[in-house]
Amino acid sequence: MKLTVKSLIWRQFFVPIAAIILILIVGFFGYILIEGYSSLDSLYMLVITFTTIGYEEVHPLSPEGKIFTIVLIISGFTVGLYAIGKLSSFFMEGELSKLLKIKRMNASLENLKGHYIVCGYGKTGKRVTEELLRKGNKVVLIESNSERNEKLKDVYDKNLIHIDGDATNDEVLLLAKIDKAKILISVLTTDAENLFVTLSAKDLNKNIKVITRVEDASSAIKFKKAGTDYIISQIDIATDRIISLATSSTDLFSFVEFTDGMEELKDYKFKLVEIRAGSDMIGKTYRDANIPHRTNLVVLGCYLSSNDLHVNPKADDIIHLGDRLLVFGTDEEIMRLRKIGKGNSPKND
Repeated sequence: MKLTVKSLIWRQFFVPIAAIILILIVGFFGYILIEGYSSLDSLYMLVITFTTIGYEEVHPLSPEGKIFTIVLIISGFTVGLYAIGKLSSFFMEGELSKLLKIKRMNASLENLKGHYIVCGYGKTGKRVTEELLRKGNKVVLIESNSERNEKLKDVYDKNLIHIDGDATNDEVLLLAKIDKAKILISVLTTDAENLFVTLSAKDLNKNIKVITRVEDASSAIKFKKAGTDYIISQIDIATDRIISLATSSTDLFSFVEFTDGMEELKDYKFKLVEIRAGSDMIGKTYRDANIPHRTNLVVLGCYLSSNDLHVNPKADDIIHLGDRLLVFGTDEEIMRLRKIGKGNSPKND
């Protein structure tokens, strides 16, 4: 499904154009059948009648012909007013600007690559979208709720493309260029909708990373089977936060909130760096890998190949292939660690 200006203009004026054509056809053949006019005489009568010019008839009309002419004039006048009304609304009520906006959107979508797709503009979707845009990312936002779409008309950003549609529809995802997208974030109202979007996304683009919000934590296993890469459960997040606050004097969540508001730390971020085949760190201890000296980074945690998070790894812990190191630093420092994590393997170039 591709929205084009031509198709939308045609959709706007199809009814009046079709009605005018129908009246012309009926009028042309009507005079031939009712009055026995020739084709030229019938065309002449049709033109002077339909345009209400009011010249004399070619031949005197029969009673049936007069009734037919009256109906033809009233029909033409009514359809003409309807067409003028549609044309006025097209220019006066913002229809033209809406179509031009769609044209610009289509042009932007054509060149889109490595972007984020956000499905749903509720409280979570709004915050996610705003944060992605704040960091300069290109975002395609899909929303089907008419009330929210109305609010989105006042949201302007050069990196934001808003699609009014159902994210569970494959055609809408294709319109959002899911085949070229980097990450899809689904924060729709229900788990069923989010699961459906996940299945569709993975079917249309096997390489896309899918982040999904789950309301019912027991549904997580279904999302894993569907191909979800990262599952966010609000209940689990709240539980972890409460336990962290209750069992320690300081916690990672507080640290994140603290650093997020500090201007001098605005260039610092949390990132996961995967250890791939060819890296010289595989099989070494954290002490021997000497990451702080080589990159100026400190490893805060490590996601093992089993997806278990190991917080604050010890100096004697071994680094394995597939481990994902959680670090906090600048882009330059993180990029340095990524190069070391990739090693010299040709597969990773």
